[in-house]
Amino acid sequence: MSYKGVANGRIIELEEPLPYTEGQRVSVLIEPASPMSILKVLQNLPDIAAEDVDELEGLIKSGKLPVRIQGEFGGEEARDRHGKAFQIR
Repeated sequence: MSYKGVANGRIIELEEPLPYTEGQRVSVLIEPASPMSILKVLQNLPDIAAEDVDELEGLIKSGKLPVRIQGEFGGEEARDRHGKAFQIR
């Protein structure tokens, strides 16, 4: 028997139900889908609202931390993420 499905981590969701009872142990042989089927999936991706993209980008930006390069002995000049120089003490 051959079945097709989608892998999600450790779970494979099949397109059709199996003819076995719940909990029945089975052996599975995994083979990747053909390049054409992968292209078909990529051509039918869900639409994402621009507002959702904007919200995600805003959350990513708000979570960024300033970069500080600290020397071993202090007193060196370093630059923040905007390129502004500052002294390390």
